[in-house]
Amino acid sequence: MPRTSEVQSLLTRIKQQTAKALASLQGEITRREQELAVLKAAEAQWKGVVGEQPRAATMAASSQAPATRKRPRLDWDAVLARLPATFNAKEVKQRTGKPMEQVYAGVSRWVKDNKVKKHPQGGYQKAAFSSQQKESAASAKRKAA
Repeated sequence: MPRTSEVQSLLTRIKQQTAKALASLQGEITRREQELAVLKAAEAQWKGVVGEQPRAATMAASSQAPATRKRPRLDWDAVLARLPATFNAKEVKQRTGKPMEQVYAGVSRWVKDNKVKKHPQGGYQKAAFSSQQKESAASAKRKAA
């Protein structure tokens, strides 16, 4: 079994070798970072000649851009429930905060699903279903599927 002094000596040599390897790695990293800085400077010069923005400016601009938060999905049926009996697309836009393209897509989906119909004086009108009509429409959908 090795003695404590031999183990200590072995550990000391390993630490010294590790320190040398670490110093060598740090020197190599420093050398390559300097080389990279020279290459980036050359790139910036060439981009200046060509008329492009240097890389550092574009990288800084993209990193400063605010991250967009994802909104929860809009429940269009809940929006329809809160609307008056007759309404127009502008009212839907005000309630949802969505652009008109999305409003028209939502309203056309309601028309397709027979939840609303076009009003003769313009705008839209909620479809008035009796409970029996709702059940028959639901059963027809189930049979079709």
